Amino acid sequence: MKKHDDAIFKYKNSGGLSDINIDQYHLIHLLTYELIICCIFIDSLYLFSKLYYLVAVISVAGILTSLNLYILIRSKNTFLCGHFVLFILFATVLIANYLVRGINLSFSAWFYVIPVLSVALVGSSGLFIYSILSILVLVGCKIFSHSAYYPLPIGELTVIVWINHLLAFVFIVSTLYSLMSERKRYEQALNNENCLLQLEKDKYHDLACFDQLTNLPNRQYFKLNLETKIASLLSHEHITLFFMDLDNFKFINDYLGHDAGDHILWETARRVRSCFQQDDFVARLGGDEFTAFVVHTKEKDISNEIIKRIDYVFKPAFHFKNQDYYCSMSIGFAIYPDQATSISELINLADQAMYEVKRGKRSDPSK
Repeated sequence: MKKHDDAIFKYKNSGGLSDINIDQYHLIHLLTYELIICCIFIDSLYLFSKLYYLVAVISVAGILTSLNLYILIRSKNTFLCGHFVLFILFATVLIANYLVRGINLSFSAWFYVIPVLSVALVGSSGLFIYSILSILVLVGCKIFSHSAYYPLPIGELTVIVWINHLLAFVFIVSTLYSLMSERKRYEQALNNENCLLQLEKDKYHDLACFDQLTNLPNRQYFKLNLETKIASLLSHEHITLFFMDLDNFKFINDYLGHDAGDHILWETARRVRSCFQQDDFVARLGGDEFTAFVVHTKEKDISNEIIKRIDYVFKPAFHFKNQDYYCSMSIGFAIYPDQATSISELINLADQAMYEVKRGKRSDPSK
């Protein structure tokens, strides 16, 4: 259980984040690094072209983006830092668009990209806000007109437009790739958690349904399977139920100790299980009582054959701490539906038959 809890804790609390915000945290990290690299690259280009106001705007954007990354690492506030980095990007693109293009029908491709980034970083609220802002900019460019601050030659403007389209494409591709990676990481973490939960489920199923000493099904699991099997029994099928009780076990357990008793019970379970086929159901009812049921056709009589097998496997002695102990089994059986028409009646008949055999052995020790 501790292993399972540790795994979930590690997944849900990496860096103090909830599992919902981890994707956004990584995306903001990625976008911030890309923006810083982008700012350095464009600053170098604009500095070479002597577009100093653009250099100043983009430098400020780079500094604010770096500050936002620091706040993100310290606070883990993905909502605030996501909106802040989007605002920095939007404001920078808006100012740069005015300086290079002015206000006219020509506008930056970034106004199409920012809403896509916003939904990845901050969800529906970001999509709503930055979609409206981008629409206002696009509508404003169609309604109003103003010349660019830097009247660039057509060749230089074409280069800038081409570079911006390329960078916008890189941002979209990297964001989509990061989303895919986060989805795979989340699915892997979810699969790991499901595996751990399944292991815990199997563990508790074993504790609830199996005897811990012999690894055989316990009384509750036996009754459940017997009920299920009888409910699904075909018209030509019968069930023979065996009740088995270990002879002389009380003497061994009381006088030789519980270690010897546990060893005898474990070995008894192994021997009994070997007398039945894989599809037959064998269980320990408790103490030195065992049971089994076999599904067979009406014409096939399997009871005598199985009793002979059990008698045979219990002829050899039980070995414990260099000593030999002999124990036999008292076996009773009943057949459904020939001898019983209900589960309780079937169990009672098999139990009574087993005690009849045991009483017979007590009255005649030669048996």
